Amino acid sequence: MNKIKFLLVALLLATTLTISLPSCKKGSDDPIVSVKTRKDRFTNTWTLTKYEKNGAIQDLSGSSYTYTVFNDGTLNQTIEGSIFGFPTRTTNSGKWVFMNDDEDVMITISNDDVIYNIQRLASKELWLKRVVNSDTYVYYFNGL
Repeated sequence: MNKIKFLLVALLLATTLTISLPSCKKGSDDPIVSVKTRKDRFTNTWTLTKYEKNGAIQDLSGSSYTYTVFNDGTLNQTIEGSIFGFPTRTTNSGKWVFMNDDEDVMITISNDDVIYNIQRLASKELWLKRVVNSDTYVYYFNGL
């Protein structure tokens, strides 16, 4: 009797995991299983480490781009660099919202809405893709 009970519990657990695993992964490169929700993973401080235009890595030297994303749908964008040798720092406030079953995110800064496809969203990795006309941009961020 105990063996049958054990097999039924094991079968129920296996069925539950099989049904729930596909729903944990949204982006093509997302982790298969995550303890955090997609919203909780997106809520972080993200620093741009590289970006590509049509597959070619673009130069980021001398500049840094950071998004501090909050759970309430707001964010701060900070851009640091230098102009003619003088350090500059610009901070903008904005909003964000998931779209298309959490596969895309719309970021609004200064009434400018930009929609990105979320390629990967892990606790410390975020890859965003945007297509403009015939150009494809992919932005790679590291989180805290």
